[in-house]
Amino acid sequence: MIPDKLFKALLHNCPGYETFLKGNSLEPGYKPDFVLKCKDDYIILESENSSSRKTFVGGMMKAAHFLQGTRTGMLIFVIVPKENTSVTAIARHLKSYLKWIEDKTNLRDVYVIAAEHYYDKKEVLMLGDTKFKKIAVRV
Repeated sequence: MIPDKLFKALLHNCPGYETFLKGNSLEPGYKPDFVLKCKDDYIILESENSSSRKTFVGGMMKAAHFLQGTRTGMLIFVIVPKENTSVTAIARHLKSYLKWIEDKTNLRDVYVIAAEHYYDKKEVLMLGDTKFKKIAVRV
């Protein structure tokens, strides 16, 4: 588990993007854990320790709602896998919802990655690079 305070303090990075928010409100009712921004393109990161599938669907819907108009981006769930909550199971569960909203949003990608693969002793994977795409599961 990555504690919330630690997750927000990590050096999440992607070339060309800058830190935009760390747990602050992105829009009314939506406070993602961490957001990177490059012009009107956003990388939204959510650290989830919950095994509730509703939490993941809700997080994706909020990101999809925010990413409309000129705003584009991706959502990354960093999760702690549990007996009933594997990375692939969550990605598979989200797939039909993402398909259902694809013409209503500019949310282009959703990834799910295990916390242990994303973060190791204050080192985090570079978002979007080859290693990240090899380890994370794309919805």
